[in-house]
Amino acid sequence: MRKRLPLILISAALLVAALIAKKGAPSRESLLPLSRSVADQEKGLDRAAAQAFPLSEDEERSIGADIDRSIAGAPPTAGSPDAGLAAQWRELGGAAASSPLVSRFRGRYEFRTASDGSENAFAVPGGFVYITLPLLRRLAGDRDALLFVAGHEIGHIELGHCADAYRLTSGARDPITATVGGALSIGRLFAQMRFSATQELEADKFAILLMRTVHADPRGALRAFDALGVTAESETKRDPATVAGEGLAAYFRTHPGSWERRAAIEREIASER
Repeated sequence: MRKRLPLILISAALLVAALIAKKGAPSRESLLPLSRSVADQEKGLDRAAAQAFPLSEDEERSIGADIDRSIAGAPPTAGSPDAGLAAQWRELGGAAASSPLVSRFRGRYEFRTASDGSENAFAVPGGFVYITLPLLRRLAGDRDALLFVAGHEIGHIELGHCADAYRLTSGARDPITATVGGALSIGRLFAQMRFSATQELEADKFAILLMRTVHADPRGALRAFDALGVTAESETKRDPATVAGEGLAAYFRTHPGSWERRAAIEREIASER
């Protein structure tokens, strides 16, 4: 059924898009309810897998440690500018992980840097959080923007998204005894452990709540979106075909739902004013 479901949903999406186009008013916003429905279906399958293949925290930590060892590269050269940025990332990550919202792997989070050429960040099951040096360099001048990135990735771990993604890829049959064979590239990891748009929205909300608990400015989240090319909502109401062809940062290509995410963050921030 899981193999057939994407075809069914894609067909439905094409039908709705055709009807909208026929009315002469195609817009990205018009397709959001359908995209949310697709994401919710995917999330439901993830949750079913979680119940079928439960993981204890220690089991998830062990799996994450295996993945971490497979992708971890050499740290930046001591005394270099990148070493200073890596230290900043560890400091900010530690501050984020000290939030009272963090419970599953409290005191065991580890924050790494990766030399991958893309601007990205990702979480590994068990409490390992990575940021690539290009993204770290891009956001280094804005501590709250970086804190949002850390909080978002922590959210994926605390909310069980990472464990769900692992179950549906490497360990779908036997997640407890499955191991990561050979060297695991960051690109391959992104390809295997993808999150739905709904999960991205959940992790964003978690990050905003976390930022408030550590007395950070939640508007740093919007500045992170600005820095990566997703500007204010008034500038992004364009035809879906145009939006699809835009060259967004690697972060948003691997973290779907960028414009919907920004709008949701704006609403979450406004709700507390």
